[in-house]
Amino acid sequence: MFLGTEQQRQTGLRHIAHLKETYFVQSKNQVEVIYDQAPEKWKLTLCFHAGLKRHHTLLTYSQLNDEEKMKIMQALLSLRHFTAIFKRELY
Repeated sequence: MFLGTEQQRQTGLRHIAHLKETYFVQSKNQVEVIYDQAPEKWKLTLCFHAGLKRHHTLLTYSQLNDEEKMKIMQALLSLRHFTAIFKRELY
């Protein structure tokens, strides 16, 4: 139970949010790093495999909606699986 005013509550919440951003920053997710740092040709391949459009290659991962992010993640996992199978065939 909070005993202060609504203004004090809002101020406290802003301070908590600032502390979280400053001291508890979560590192970027691996898919985000891979997508954002991928060369253009690789991004084209990834987006094609994910069933996305060419304009998605111009966006950052954070600009994608949840459905597009899921498609990128599934495409990465699929390509990873494919390369693992291909790698076993070579050796």
